Amino acid sequence: MPVPDEPGNADACICPACPTHDDCMKDAGETLFCARGRSSCFPQSRGCICGDCPVWAHYGPAGHYFCMEGAAP
Repeated sequence: MPVPDEPGNADACICPACPTHDDCMKDAGETLFCARGRSSCFPQSRGCICGDCPVWAHYGPAGHYFCMEGAAP
């Protein structure tokens, strides 16, 4: 099921705590990649915590590293 880009999901999002979430993404205010799509930055893979996210757990989107690979289908 696609993840809706809505305030409740944005509030529950843990993207900013992810080791891959870098200063560029922080400065751009980028979060909720599973709904919004890949980052406009060029992050380096430093680990993924999508599996720990309550949004990911609720919607069960396929995949990880949404900041690099794009929104969940």
